[in-house]
Parts: sequence; C-alpha cells; structure tokens
Amino acid sequence: MLRPHPDMFMPIITKIEIILLSLPFAQPFKIALTVMDKAQHIIIRIHDSDGLVGIGEGVPARFVTGEAPETAFEAAQLYAKLLIGKNPLEIEARLGEMERFMLKNTSTRCAYDLALYDLLAKHADLPLYALLGGTKKVLHSNRTIGIDTPAAMAATAKKHVENGVIALKIKVGTGRDEDLERVRTIREAAGAGIALRLDANQAWDEITALTILTALAENDKVPLDPGGIEVCEQPLPYWNFDGLKRLRERSPIAIMADESIFDAHDAFRLAQMGAVDYFNIKLAKSAGIHGALKINAIGEAAGIRCMLGGMSETLLGVSAGAHLLCACPNITLYDLDSPFHFNENPVSGGVDFQSNGTVTLTDAPGHGADLQPDWIERSQKVIVE
Repeated sequence: MLRPHPDMFMPIITKIEIILLSLPFAQPFKIALTVMDKAQHIIIRIHDSDGLVGIGEGVPARFVTGEAPETAFEAAQLYAKLLIGKNPLEIEARLGEMERFMLKNTSTRCAYDLALYDLLAKHADLPLYALLGGTKKVLHSNRTIGIDTPAAMAATAKKHVENGVIALKIKVGTGRDEDLERVRTIREAAGAGIALRLDANQAWDEITALTILTALAENDKVPLDPGGIEVCEQPLPYWNFDGLKRLRERSPIAIMADESIFDAHDAFRLAQMGAVDYFNIKLAKSAGIHGALKINAIGEAAGIRCMLGGMSETLLGVSAGAHLLCACPNITLYDLDSPFHFNENPVSGGVDFQSNGTVTLTDAPGHGADLQPDWIERSQKVIVE
C-alpha cells in the first residue's frame, strides 16, 4: 500500500501582500542622528494553503539600517517571489534562503520573519510567547523623551512619572553642557525613584563621552536599583568597537551597544572584546526574531544582559517583540513605546499598551496583531501570487 508523502500535508505559501504603510508622528521627534516627523513601515501578510495568514512589520531607517522605504518595498517583492509555493513552517530554511538571496535589508527581512513566526504559532494554535517556550507576564516599558530644551524634556518627564512610568529613556547628544543640564533637570523633575537610561545615538567621541558620564555619575547619587542612571546607549560611532571597550573600562555608567550590533557576528565580537555591558536588540536590525534569539543567546552566555529596543514600530511590531521578551529572561530592559509617536493606531489586536508603560499580552494565536482593513486599502500595496 502506498503511503502519502509527508509533504502532501504541509502548507505552502499561496499569496504575499506587501504594504507600504506611512504614519505621521504626533509631533517631530529629535535624536542626535536626525529629526523624524513620520515613519514608513513594510507590512507583510503571508497567506498559506490552509487559509491562515501571518503578519509582520519592518521599519526601514536610512540612518540605521541603510534602507529606504522605497528600496525596502522593492526588496520585499523580490523576496516574495522567492518564497511563493514553499512551506512557510520551515522557518530556518526560508530565512536562510532570503539571506543568501540578498544580503542586508534587515528590516525588510524582519517583516517576513515576524510573519513566518506568526503563521507558525497560528498553525500550532498557540500564542507566540508559548511557541517560543516563554511564560506570559506583564512588561514595563520605559518611555522615551526626544531631544528638546532641558525645561521641555523635564516637563515631559514629570508628566510620565505622574502617570506611573518607572523608567525614562533620555535622548542626548547635542553638546556637553546641554546634555548635562538635560539630565540634571529631568532628575529633579522625575525624582529619586525613577531609573534613567541615556541614548546618545553615536553623538560623542571618547573624551566627550567619558567627561559627561563621569560628571553625571558624580551628580546623580541615586542608587542604581531601583533608580539612578542605569546605562548609556551607543555613546560612540557604530564602527568604534575599540573605543567602546576603552570607554567601558573607564566609565562609571554601564555601556550599551545599539547601532554597533546588528547580528550574532557583531554580538560575538563585542562579547569577545568585553566592549559593552548591554546589547540593544532591535528586530529591524537583527532581521527579526530568529536573529534576536541568537544575539540574546550570545549575550546570556557571555554574561551580557540585553534590551529590546524599537525603530518606530506600530503596535504590530511591538506585539511581536513583547512575545519574544516573555521567552528571554536575559532581556531585562524594555524600550517598546514607539506606538505613542503616532496620532493614530492602524493596528487591530495585539498587546494592551498603557501610557504608563505597562504591556499586557493576550492569548490569541500568534502575536495577535494585524493591520486594520481600511489602512490596508488606503496604503500602497502589491500582491505576489
């Protein structure tokens, strides 16, 4: 008696929707690298022969990943043609094919990665955190304050703290005196129990960074737990690994890599050098969950804790990230508040994210989020079948 081949029961990818979503910011958001007034997102919706749909998001950022929305939209179409007709549950194979086919394009590949993991979880009828082996928990994200005058930033900090926020991420990088004044006024406004996380976005050189961090540590006497200045993120240019190591050895404040770390190779090199205390994992840099898990594993093995950061994702990308966090206890810092940049929420479902930074997951299969139908219709879209 002939037995059916196992592949006969496997789903195949039948259709891929590629959507270019454009969202204006509620107000301009300034960091050391640029000023942002909108974000453009690549949304991928992978349909399979079992009638299920996996959804993913990537945010191409010229100043970090080197991608533009226009090039990412084209790259997404090439990837779609590569994947049509193949088994979406073979995630390792599909992502490997994409990387070999066209290097880099990390945020575009991230959108596919999240969609494939979402689809796999839906086939298993499990929330994504359970598929990844995690435990459901309530998360507490910091709230981020963009560069402005010290007084304006302090007023924002006070508002967040009064609303119940327990950690603030402060963008700096315009000059020694201004940066010191920003942190001083924010500490006065926030009080002693609030943890502060600094992000210079590559703006300083070694001497400037050491001068500022030393002065801040002397001025901010709050114990590191539960308050204090926890960490300084990416104080030096992304390429200066040796400088990060020298700074870490002399800085009284912990050092985190962000733009310096995209993949497991970067993580291994930084860990081997002893260059940083933290890795900032961003799904748009790691090309999604698959790469993020590798970075976190290297960090955990090397005794380096991680943050999960963001790149102006909507609630869709943030929901996927929140599920990942529940499976990775070594990721101890959460920077997930990018949905608050926008006036409108184009996403249905997903995590419940309160303005005080509290993130609560649902038990819907997958990550539970999708783009609202009216946003799909009004956005630029291509379908590959």
